Amino acid sequence: MKEYLASSSQGNTSIMELINELAAKLAIQELFARYAHTVDGYDGPGWVDCFTPNGVFQVASEDGPGVCFTGHDELMAFVEAHIRLLPGTRHVMSNHVIEFNSETSAEHICTLSGTLSRPENVYVFANGYYRSQVESLNGKWKIQHRTVYLDNAATLGVKPLATHMQPMMQWIGENGKPA
Repeated sequence: MKEYLASSSQGNTSIMELINELAAKLAIQELFARYAHTVDGYDGPGWVDCFTPNGVFQVASEDGPGVCFTGHDELMAFVEAHIRLLPGTRHVMSNHVIEFNSETSAEHICTLSGTLSRPENVYVFANGYYRSQVESLNGKWKIQHRTVYLDNAATLGVKPLATHMQPMMQWIGENGKPA
C-alpha cells in the first residue's frame, strides 16, 4: 500500500482506488466510534466485537509496556470490569491518522480524552493517545492490537480522582498479563 500511496502523489491513482481508500478510512474511523459508544453504553459484547478473535488491548505504563488482555475472553473480562467499576465514562477520540500497510492492514493513531461523571464533578480520567493495528476480516475492520498511552497516569493516584479510579487500576494490575 505504501507503493500505492507513493504513486497516488504522482497522479497515477485511479478514482476507484482513491474511493476505496477513503471508504476504508471511514470504516476504520467508524470502528473506533463503535468502540467508544459500546464501552460507554455498557455493551461489553459490542466492545469485544470491535477486536479480532486474538485481538489485544494493552495498557502501557509510564516505565514500560505495561499489561495486556488478549483474545475475546480476556477482553470480555476487561470490559465487564470497566463497566462495573467505572460507570459514567465517555471516551472521545480525535485527530485520526491512518496509514495502510496493505488493502487489509493499517496502522492507526488518535488522541484520547476520557471523562468520568460523578455527582460532585466530571473528571478527566484519560488524556493521551491510542496506537492501533487494524485489519479487515471478511470485509469488516477489526482491532488486532490497541495500546493506550496516558499522559495523565500520575493523576490517577491523586485524590479525589484516585478514589474513583483505584478499583479499576487494582483490577488491571491483578488481571493483566505482562505485555
